[in-house]
Amino acid sequence: MNGLMVFLGGGLGALTRYFMYLIFPKEAYLPYATLVANFFGCFIATVVFTFFILKSDADSIYKLLLITGFCGGLSTLSALSIELTVFIQSGEFLRAGIYILTSLLICVISVILGLTLVRNYV
Repeated sequence: MNGLMVFLGGGLGALTRYFMYLIFPKEAYLPYATLVANFFGCFIATVVFTFFILKSDADSIYKLLLITGFCGGLSTLSALSIELTVFIQSGEFLRAGIYILTSLLICVISVILGLTLVRNYV
């Protein structure tokens, strides 16, 4: 059953990421689909993880479904790494720097928002 939850969550997360790539412009200065996917992946993982810490009686199958599965399928370090490498190889060092700093910043902000949300409302 645990493997099935990871599989289902991962598929839904990957499908969500795919739709983000369809929605966001391909020729933008930064890969917005990856930034948004990683923001929400970090945010949702933080909310679920913090909720499980505060509510230890909650069923861990949801943690597998949402964190390991959905957030694992949604957020993507591999896409970030490939996009960053493309910028570096094409000599766009400023763009690469802005991208990596923006990625780190929005992920840290999403974790802070997730922690704040759960701590204040759960």
